[in-house]
Parts: sequence; C-alpha cells; structure tokens
Amino acid sequence: MNILKFFRRSPANKNLPTVVVFAGGMGTQIFQAAVYFSMKSAGHTVYADLSYFDTEARIAETGKAGQLTHWFWQLDQFGLPKASFDRAPAYNKHDADVLRDGPRMGELALKALAQPDIRGLFKDAGNVRDTLPEDVLSGFLCIHIRRGDYVNVASHLISDEEFISLIRKFSGLINNAVILSDSPIESNFRNTVSPFFKTTLFLDNIDAYASHRIMRNARILICSNSTFSLTAAALNPNALVFIPKQWVGGKNRHIDEAPLHSRCQFQILENNIVV
Repeated sequence: MNILKFFRRSPANKNLPTVVVFAGGMGTQIFQAAVYFSMKSAGHTVYADLSYFDTEARIAETGKAGQLTHWFWQLDQFGLPKASFDRAPAYNKHDADVLRDGPRMGELALKALAQPDIRGLFKDAGNVRDTLPEDVLSGFLCIHIRRGDYVNVASHLISDEEFISLIRKFSGLINNAVILSDSPIESNFRNTVSPFFKTTLFLDNIDAYASHRIMRNARILICSNSTFSLTAAALNPNALVFIPKQWVGGKNRHIDEAPLHSRCQFQILENNIVV
C-alpha cells in the first residue's frame, strides 16, 4: 500500500490524520499521551510518532550550555507502555497534521487533562506512605524546583529568591513542606526555608515517578515552569496550585503562556495591596 495514499484517504471526514510527536521527559510525555487519547476518544484518526525513543537515552551534564537530556520512555509506571499507542506510518506535513511540543500541544493537553476519562488513564498515585513519613502525610505543601539540565537551555529560570518569597507566606498556615528538585538543593536555601515549617523535607535524589506521586498528593503545590509539575497539578484535584506568572522568556512569551493562564481562576496580589 502507498503510505501517502493511506494517509490521504483514511479520515472519513476528509480531515488529515493527526500525528502526535512524542519527545522529552515525563511531564511532556504525559501531555502528549493526554492529547493522543483525547483525540482518539473523540473519534479522530490519530497516530503516535515514537521515533524519539529509538535513540539511546542520555543524561545531560548540568552547566553544559545547550546540552539537553535525551529521555527514556517514562509512562510504563502509569500503565502506558509504548504498545498502548498506534505508531505512525511514514508521513510528511502535507499528509498529516503533525502535532509537536509547543503552545498548541500545551493548550490541547490542559483541556484533555481536565477530562475525567483522560485523567483516569494515568494510574492513581494513591498514598505515598512508602516515600514520606507518616506525620507529613496529614497535609503538606510541595514545591518543585526545576534545575538539572534545564539550566543549560532555559529561556527563563525562577530564582531561589522568588520561591522563598512565596513559600514564606505559608509559614504558620501549614506544618509540613516537601521541596523537590532535580539538582542538589543548596544549603542557603535549606537554612532559609526550614524555619518556616514544623517539618521540612528536601528531596533532590529520588526518581521522577516518586516525585510526581508526591506532587499529586500535596495539599498546596507550587509549580516550577515545567510540564513535570504542571501535569502533577492537573492530576491532583485537591491541591491549591500556584504556577509561575512568567513561564518562558523571549518576545513571544505571551503565546506560550496564554494556554496556561487561561486555566487560572485566581491570581496572587503582590504585597497584599488592594486597589
């Protein structure tokens, strides 16, 4: 069969089939899977391009400008092996609507993750008694600090001072805090934040799935500008969630940020000034 003819004639409504291109780490993969299954459940002809994972995974070295981690498949622990997806035949942009990481993917993913049937595809994280002490489980604030290979390529990086400014507002309001990071958490940050809470856990050496489960069980979740914590927020229906006002840098940042902020119902008023 001629693959190009196959693509052109497949959809009964004459719309091009969609190819969701998978790439990146766990959060991005969750976005892509959510879009894939949402479109499929809506009756669209949709395929997954998983060729990114044909290349061997490698972890980038922090501080190497431009170097980015090439991630391995991270959805198995959610019960979604690669075999769960219909792989795309050969295609080009004229024969398929190619959907890659970007503002459109983000907008579709956030809408998909608002659907109970799509959220249900990602295994319920359950409790985290195997990861956190019992006295913390009564309720905790969780902060995700994105560093690691992101510092090599980030157009915008949220500073420790910005995180601290927000975290200190919860001092006395909640007893427990869990700070997650993909890089070693500096002692100055630890010493500044610890007095705000009765119990403060700093976890910078646990796997991605454990981190994601912790965020999905938090009562208050402060996200980094990362799809990793954003997807955990979308899959945590009980958390009070804070996302950064600025997500990316560059002159077209409003294009990337519009889908995110359109999902927000409230914003924080700085310095408690009411006009």
